[in-house]
Amino acid sequence: MTQLDMVKATFAGISAGDVARATRHIGAHFVQHNPYAADGVEGLARFVRAAPREELQLEVVRAIEDGAYVVTHSTGKRSGKHVFFDIFRFEDEEIVEHWAFAAADAPPNRSGHTQTDGPTEPTHLEQTEANKALVRTYYETFHLRGDHGQNGRFFAGDTMIRHEPGVRDGIEEFLRDVAVLMQERTIDTIRFVLGEGDLVFIAAEGMHQSKPCVYIDLYRVEQERLVEHWGFPEMVPPPDERRNSNSML
Repeated sequence: MTQLDMVKATFAGISAGDVARATRHIGAHFVQHNPYAADGVEGLARFVRAAPREELQLEVVRAIEDGAYVVTHSTGKRSGKHVFFDIFRFEDEEIVEHWAFAAADAPPNRSGHTQTDGPTEPTHLEQTEANKALVRTYYETFHLRGDHGQNGRFFAGDTMIRHEPGVRDGIEEFLRDVAVLMQERTIDTIRFVLGEGDLVFIAAEGMHQSKPCVYIDLYRVEQERLVEHWGFPEMVPPPDERRNSNSML
C-alpha cells in the first residue's frame, strides 16, 4: 500500500466506526495534534468510539504526498465541521503523527466556487520543488512581511481562482481582502510547506484579535504563478478545551 492508501484506509475505518481498521496503520508511539482527540493510539480509538457515526464521515477530495508526509483535503462531518485538511507523517510505513484542521461548510462564494471544488490531481510533478519555493517566498513576502507590492512576481494578471466563502475571483479583490484581514490578524511563523506538482500546501501560526490562530492554505501554481487558492484560518482552542497537550501545528 502507498502512504495515501493507508491514509484512506484509516479514514474508512474512522467513518465506519471500526477501531481496528482506523488504527491498523497507526504506529505505537502515535502523536496526535488534533486538539479534539487524546494523544496516542488509544486516544484515537476513544475518539472513534465516542463520536456518533454521522459525525465521522470523511471523503478525500484531493491529496498530495511529499516524502514522509501526506496532506488531504476532504469533506464530511467531524466535530460539527464539514471541510478538512489533515497532515499525516509516516515512519517505517506507519502513521506516527497527525495534524487536523476544520472549517464550517458554506454556500458557493460570489464567483460560484465551493471550498473544495476545482482540480483534484497534482500535475507537473517535476516542478514540485520550484513550486514549493515560489509559494514559500510569496507567503513570506505577502503575509509575514506585509509587502504587497510585488504582484507581477507571483500572479498572472488578474488571475486568481478563489475558494474561500464570500469572496470573488481576481487579484484586485484578493489584495483588498488581504489588506483588510491583516488589520486584525498577524501571521508569524510558517510550520509546513508541502507539495506535489502544481499543488502546494502551507500551514502557519499567528494571532487573530490577540488570540492564537492557525492559517491553512493550498495553492495551485501554473507557469510559475499562483492561480488558485483553497484554505481557511482556524482559532486555536484554549487549553481547557483541548484533549491533548501537543501543539496544534
